[in-house]
Amino acid sequence: MLGELGLSEEALKLLNQIAMRGAYILVAVLFFIVVQRIAASLINSSKQKLQGRPGISGISVSFWLSFLYYVVVIVAFLGALRIAGISYTSILAGVSITGLIVGLATQNILSNLFAGMMILAQKPFDIGDSVTIGSYTGTVKAINVLTTTIETLERLEITMPNKILVDGPIVNNTKSPTRMWNFSFYMDCWEKYPVIKARIGDLLKSDERVMEEPMVFGKLTEKGVKITIRAITETAQLVPMSRQIQDRIINLLAEMGCKPLGVTEITIQGGKSQ
Repeated sequence: MLGELGLSEEALKLLNQIAMRGAYILVAVLFFIVVQRIAASLINSSKQKLQGRPGISGISVSFWLSFLYYVVVIVAFLGALRIAGISYTSILAGVSITGLIVGLATQNILSNLFAGMMILAQKPFDIGDSVTIGSYTGTVKAINVLTTTIETLERLEITMPNKILVDGPIVNNTKSPTRMWNFSFYMDCWEKYPVIKARIGDLLKSDERVMEEPMVFGKLTEKGVKITIRAITETAQLVPMSRQIQDRIINLLAEMGCKPLGVTEITIQGGKSQ
């Protein structure tokens, strides 16, 4: 059919080569996609089966399965290049032109990779632990070759480079069996402070989750009376206790005809180890 178009033999040969090369490239792309999808599926299913098993570190499973995934993807990419008929030497020649950019990128990748290995060796946390890293507090979901993912209380998924974790402090909230809840707020009715202080103290003492004698004290300021509450509870009970006690305090102030003028401080500190 192509001959009927009056194309020369050289043109026909060129079109045939283009068609063959296109077919090889298509096969290479399909090969890479299939291998990548299969690898991702197997890695995810293996991660779900292995994580949570007794005696198996969750971060070890997450890190090494992630490492294995990247190895498979790189091998698949090289295989796809071979199928497509693209020589590695031409790729390397192109890389040498942008050697500085690649060098900087490689340095960043290696620093995050080694940081991940340091985290794996030191094990400052495990999958499912509550941690505070910088200004973020959340549950560790995964540690990969280059990044670590946590989920905050607001259900935000934060992914950060492993190097950040190594360079800064990591607070493992789960490893502390008890925590101190430090809560401060202002109110407008200073004349009712003694009664409100006593009522808040009774409220805390009646809560079974408060483990030691709570502290309630006030301070007169230009904004009003600043009331500070400190109570120690189990780490697992900290968040629900904090929310429920704040609701009770709001109801108490409303009952007394007062209103909070604003929260000045909510902090969480390590309690006593058992």
